[in-house]
Amino acid sequence: MSHLTDEGFPKGNVAQTLRKILYPELTEHQVEAIIVCLMAHLLIENKLNGLLYRWLRQDAPGWKEDEKASKAEDNLWKNIVKMDFAKKYSLVEPFFAMDFSDEAANVWKINDLRNNIFHGRAITDAKFEGQPLSEEKTIEKIFLATQVVSMKLDTFDEMIDAPHANAERWRKRLSEFEMQKDEKSS
Repeated sequence: MSHLTDEGFPKGNVAQTLRKILYPELTEHQVEAIIVCLMAHLLIENKLNGLLYRWLRQDAPGWKEDEKASKAEDNLWKNIVKMDFAKKYSLVEPFFAMDFSDEAANVWKINDLRNNIFHGRAITDAKFEGQPLSEEKTIEKIFLATQVVSMKLDTFDEMIDAPHANAERWRKRLSEFEMQKDEKSS
């Protein structure tokens, strides 16, 4: 059995082999740091996708479970995912920043870092808050900033849902009162 893929790369090490061919100057530490940055950005973008989807779907017409509503919801999700990050976040930021200004700013910092790495402008000299990506404390700052942003986006999502959740709670309570009223009149 061959230890090479059909294209001649070592099995189990294709990504590492290609990275060493494309960017031989990168150390393992730099590669791991880049991965952390990209994953941090992905986490935030996934949170934004879900938040926008729930926010827009919440008051959309066609709330009934039917084929048209289901198709519209699928299309809404696909359209959100197609949007670039800056457009998505620009929709959320004005409201998010009202209560979470530090975290709102960190979203842009993490996005700028991702852009610098992803677009190849600063792979080896990328910085976060003025600190080089090559330092452990910088990676920790990125991770912690991402975690706080993620938690605050969850809180913001709950804030958006609060009026709807309260309305549902009052609807159920009214329904219970009506049932009690009907039972008493029977």
